[in-house]
Amino acid sequence: MTDWWRERRQNEQLEDLQSEMSYARQETSRLQSQLSKIQGGLQERVNRLSSAFDAFVELSDLRYEMAGFLEAAELRRYASRVLTAMASSTPLPPAAEPVPQYWLGPATSALIGLTGGQDEQALGVAMGLDERRTSTFLALALAALGQRHQVRTEWLDVAFGVLPADGTVTRVQRVLWATAARGGFGADGLALVAKRLQSVAPPADGWLPKLEKRGETPRSSGTRFEAVAEQVTARTRLGRVLSAVETIAGNTEAREPAPALSYTSTDNNPELTTDSGTGRDNGRRSGRDSAPDSGRGSGRDSGREYARGSRRGQGARGSGADGAVARDSTAALLRLLISEGSEPERESLARVAVLRAQISGAGESAAERLEDSVGTVEELLADDLSQNDDPHLAAAVLRVIGPSVLPAVEDLAKVAGQPSPPQIDVASDGHTIAIRPDGPDQLQLNTALSSIKQSAGVVTAAKYAVPAALVGVGAVVAIGLGFVNAIWIVAGLILIGIGAFRYWSIRTAAKADKTAAADRATRLTDRCTTAATQLADYTKTTETRQTAVTTTLTTIRNHLTT
Repeated sequence: MTDWWRERRQNEQLEDLQSEMSYARQETSRLQSQLSKIQGGLQERVNRLSSAFDAFVELSDLRYEMAGFLEAAELRRYASRVLTAMASSTPLPPAAEPVPQYWLGPATSALIGLTGGQDEQALGVAMGLDERRTSTFLALALAALGQRHQVRTEWLDVAFGVLPADGTVTRVQRVLWATAARGGFGADGLALVAKRLQSVAPPADGWLPKLEKRGETPRSSGTRFEAVAEQVTARTRLGRVLSAVETIAGNTEAREPAPALSYTSTDNNPELTTDSGTGRDNGRRSGRDSAPDSGRGSGRDSGREYARGSRRGQGARGSGADGAVARDSTAALLRLLISEGSEPERESLARVAVLRAQISGAGESAAERLEDSVGTVEELLADDLSQNDDPHLAAAVLRVIGPSVLPAVEDLAKVAGQPSPPQIDVASDGHTIAIRPDGPDQLQLNTALSSIKQSAGVVTAAKYAVPAALVGVGAVVAIGLGFVNAIWIVAGLILIGIGAFRYWSIRTAAKADKTAAADRATRLTDRCTTAATQLADYTKTTETRQTAVTTTLTTIRNHLTT
């Protein structure tokens, strides 16, 4: 008894110890997992802080290098103040000291002279120093100041340039594109940009489905006979294209210049967008100046996100709830263009922007550049077509794709406007019956019905041979061998029963086959009668349908060629 009790106590103690060890192992595993996470988080933070510290050290060194560009920094602040003053109709600030070989000074003087009706001597000087940047600056500045009538086509031609064969669009080209769409350059400017985009736009067959998706209604009504299914489908597609085109072109807001063109200074501080070249302020503002409206990526793969990000929460007004301008707005690119700096300091300012992005944790991709790729023409056109926030961009899409889409729409209208077929065919059981508006071909229908009925329920003698043989053999066995043993009588009766059942099954199947044949004949007659009625109704509406298709095509053509 004592030994049993002692063993029991020992077993209980061992079980308790095992339970405690299991709990300890679980706690150890959990603590190791938490420690791993903490170590990983600490390592990441250490790496980030180390990278930020290195960037800060390099940025401090650059501050001293930038101290030699005080006049250029002051000129950038002056140009920004001039834009702000002209936008708000306030007196212009005192002129800054000229900086040799820097296009921004004479370009700003040219802008003042153009708006004031003075001579254009400064314009020639600025064009000689940097034709493309001067053209871009003047075109965007005049658009933002509501002076689109003064924007010259040759400036826009130089500023936009020629798109590469792969259709890649730079940030400058995208903003010029958006500004033209929003009415900043007038009709001639929009026509020039549309022509450049058309040179690399994808084929028309890729735009029809996108237009149809934009105009989901009316939905397909369907058809109950295949002969006109293609016409009905074409008419439905044409209706969707019409709905999309009227939705875009009928938006009256797109007929006036967009409010997003107006030049506004971020946070009402004109100096926010001008970098400082001084050793005193460069570390504080230069990175922000080089990338005034930093986003979350650049390059070819960011085109769709760029287009969406430029409008998300901002709409056609070009500004978000936080007061920041849209990335594809005229003001945003003007600030980026001004903050780019002169040729000697341009690389340093770009590096400052990257370092500032590293210190803030935004990454190097947040530092924007004028020549960053924002996507392809196809991507940006598709995105503009699918959104409703900015009707000006959607209307510009129609202008770009209109000439290439119109032939495809006309082909669609040809199919939709075809006359009703003189007859259709209904096939059944190897027979084809011609259906005309006045009814089915009676000879063909009667031949098909006769064939269906005559071939149904026919039982040949060969099918009765097996049950007859079974009955005969059963009778012989039952009668002839029944005197020998009674079991033969039972066997014979079984054979007779099997034969009788087979005979009954054959007769039942033949009767069912005749009934099914009669049903098929009735259904065939109904099909032919219904098809004739539908064809007659479809034929009666031929003129109305063709008139509607012609009207639809005319409306679409007017919108696509305006």
